[in-house]
Amino acid sequence: MNSLIIGTAGHIDHGKTALIKALNGFEGDQNPNEKVRKITIDLSFSHLQNKNKNIAFIDVPGHENLVKTMISGAYAFDTTLLVVASDDGIMPQTKEHLQILSILGVSRIVLCITKCDLTDTARQKYVENEVRNFVKNFKNITILKSFFISIKDLSGVSGLREFLFTIEPIKRVDSEILHYYIDRVFSLKGFGTIITGSLISGILRKNEKIYNCDLDKSFIVKNLQIHDENVEIASSPNRVAINLDAKTSELEKGQIFSKKGFFRGFNECDCVFYGEISHKQNVIFCVGSRQIAATALILSENGNEKFITFKFEKEIFVKFNEHFVVLASSRVIGGGDILNPVTEPLKKSQKIALLCELKYKNFIKVFEILSSSHKHGFGLISSFQRFDMTHENALKIARNLKNAITDENSLCIYDKSAVGDLKDFIKFIVSKNDRAVISAQSLALKISWASPFLCDLTLNELIKDKILQKNGNLFIKFGADFDEITQSLENKIFEILSCGGIAPIAPYNIYDELEIDRTCGDNAMKKLTKAGKIVRITHNVFLTDQNLQKLIKKMRSIIASHGFVNVSVLKDELGISRKFLIAYLEYLDLFDDIKKDGNNRIFK
Repeated sequence: MNSLIIGTAGHIDHGKTALIKALNGFEGDQNPNEKVRKITIDLSFSHLQNKNKNIAFIDVPGHENLVKTMISGAYAFDTTLLVVASDDGIMPQTKEHLQILSILGVSRIVLCITKCDLTDTARQKYVENEVRNFVKNFKNITILKSFFISIKDLSGVSGLREFLFTIEPIKRVDSEILHYYIDRVFSLKGFGTIITGSLISGILRKNEKIYNCDLDKSFIVKNLQIHDENVEIASSPNRVAINLDAKTSELEKGQIFSKKGFFRGFNECDCVFYGEISHKQNVIFCVGSRQIAATALILSENGNEKFITFKFEKEIFVKFNEHFVVLASSRVIGGGDILNPVTEPLKKSQKIALLCELKYKNFIKVFEILSSSHKHGFGLISSFQRFDMTHENALKIARNLKNAITDENSLCIYDKSAVGDLKDFIKFIVSKNDRAVISAQSLALKISWASPFLCDLTLNELIKDKILQKNGNLFIKFGADFDEITQSLENKIFEILSCGGIAPIAPYNIYDELEIDRTCGDNAMKKLTKAGKIVRITHNVFLTDQNLQKLIKKMRSIIASHGFVNVSVLKDELGISRKFLIAYLEYLDLFDDIKKDGNNRIFK
């Protein structure tokens, strides 16, 4: 069934809540304070349904002191009911709400001229024209249709209701990634913790785990509701209530739910801002249902348009192209779009160039800037957060880059200079060790920024340069004898283990010391073990047979003199780490004349 999210906007006491009640019978002002003061204080949610469509209503407060609450509801609107009383006309909050809608990209308005029982037709048409003329100040807002309404005559309401069902939801960017802001948290007897919010993208399923980015914690979805009906699956866009296995106290408005790994938190983001703001001005930054204190650092400005880095007191989880509103002294001073939601170690000039390209979604240029500034790898794993795109679409763009190499498996873009840096490192290895045995995997383990793909590409280029030669998946110095190298490796490993005594270094550390591939090293260890030259005690502990026999003789002598041997006694005698002591005591269990007695080993 199609879903549409419609919100209200307008000045206090212009009839927003009364209009919703006339449309669907829902009494929005349930809070005791709301009933006493006869104004909407918090968001209220209701719905209207026919055979083919659900309409979710978000009713927002119109009081000037509650603009934060209005913003937290408006971010999810598909369409807005702009409510203007015919006796008052345009008022301050009418104008501020229109400004907010424009900033948040809510482009479609249904104009509702209310309280028509109090005015004549001429006055009503005057107010309509007044509103239409004011809306012309916002190039991205369109009035779909006007309705003249009195709750004492429901004919106008009926026409409005019919029209609302003809409106189609805004086409949003398809995404499988969950993106859900909390706008309410409460506890319900018999159910526990309930949250509500607008599902911006992705799918929610009953009994699945969803991840709270702000808490770095996952919760189980115990139940889902859309328009007061239990559902197994909820897809965007929709108003969704979620029953979670969470403490009500740990959740709060503004927190984000997603899938783990798709959002990283940062204490700043770079944005394009429209409005009046001063450098280092302290403001309230509103995105989704989140409001957070921020300091504005102006990077560049061109008239009313500015590139700004907003610094926050806490980490915030935002994504590319999210709209935001900025408040100062509780009033809207402007807003814009998030361009760079992550912290980038860029020079000011580089950052400005990047933001210019992000603003116009020139992603080929964006990727070029980022790959050249991140010469050792620029990851696409965070494409959803950084560019509001899938990995597949990010790779399509990456394939068109001229001066970069794309590793599609690891989702990483490298500047071509990375190959040169990697070549220099490999040349250094073989220059100091002409018996080095290298593989793409072993090189990638050694160099954190290089993927196996990039390592393999570079190693094969060095074959062309006659620096290396290849044997299977292994690379050795050009002109070297592979069989001679492998034999010498066995001898060298045995020598290292012999010198290590009863506290030998681990195999992987030996391989790193010798600059050899792990598989090659493991094969050498297997040959030495099969030949009986070394003995495997545990996964990472190997002793030469000679050292092992000395150790066993020593442990037996301790049992003979003490009556037993344990970790404490053995440590006093040998002075080696607990890792080895436990392994050696467990090795004694293999002998028929020795048994375990608690933590001790004794003769039978």
